[in-house]
Amino acid sequence: MPDQNFIEKLASGFQQSASVKNIFGEPIRAGDKTIIPVARIAYGLGGGFGQGKKNKKHGDSNAITQEDQPIGEGAGGGGGMYARAKGVYEITPGCTRFIPVDNTRQIIAGICIGFLLHTLLVCNRRS
Repeated sequence: MPDQNFIEKLASGFQQSASVKNIFGEPIRAGDKTIIPVARIAYGLGGGFGQGKKNKKHGDSNAITQEDQPIGEGAGGGGGMYARAKGVYEITPGCTRFIPVDNTRQIIAGICIGFLLHTLLVCNRRS
């Protein structure tokens, strides 16, 4: 049977490499500012093992034939990692703020508000 700790070793390797520091670098100090990168990191693992059937001995014979040998076996494992930048924290003596990498929510909110205003204005013209 393969090493029972295979998945644990694989997970440990991912855990050590799946950090913001390893992906985006160390925090940066510039004058009185400190910039800390922020990321969303996820990883998944999977593994398996198979076993075949064992044939039963026929009769009282102590000799082991090829038919009596176990049939089959198996093993497998894998994983993947995902990392995406979310923004940075900017730390100054006066304040700390989060600066997002993308402003998708703001763009979507703006589009929705624009659509609602357009609908209201078109309905007011018709009445």
